[in-house]
Amino acid sequence: MAAKSSTIYYAHALCTYGWPRESAELRFLRASFPSHRVINPARFKERDMGFYRGFVAESEGLVFGRLGGKITAGVGDEVNHALMLGREVFELVAWNPKFPDWTLRRVVRRVRFLTRDESIAMYRRFESGELIEGL
Repeated sequence: MAAKSSTIYYAHALCTYGWPRESAELRFLRASFPSHRVINPARFKERDMGFYRGFVAESEGLVFGRLGGKITAGVGDEVNHALMLGREVFELVAWNPKFPDWTLRRVVRRVRFLTRDESIAMYRRFESGELIEGL
């Protein structure tokens, strides 16, 4: 299925919006997809998943990151929606602020992800500093 625009959707956990991790990942994505516009859901205030699925549908592909090694609920929903639509999906792996040797891994099968409540618990761990990544 052909996408309508040269865009990449950047799916990432809500709690990482505005953190250094987000900025670094956006720089990496823009360098990795120089001819594409990267859609960052953090730019929007809407919290209805249907709103974001619309961006996924309009994009050529999706890149996502994990939080504490897990896929959070919203990210998992977006990833599986992109796969259902036949979009290219990549996982951003090996994120580490000290080692910029990041890679993109192609994902072709539906992913398992945390429930909404489990995701909220992960957000709290991140915000409390228990999960060090992104600081």
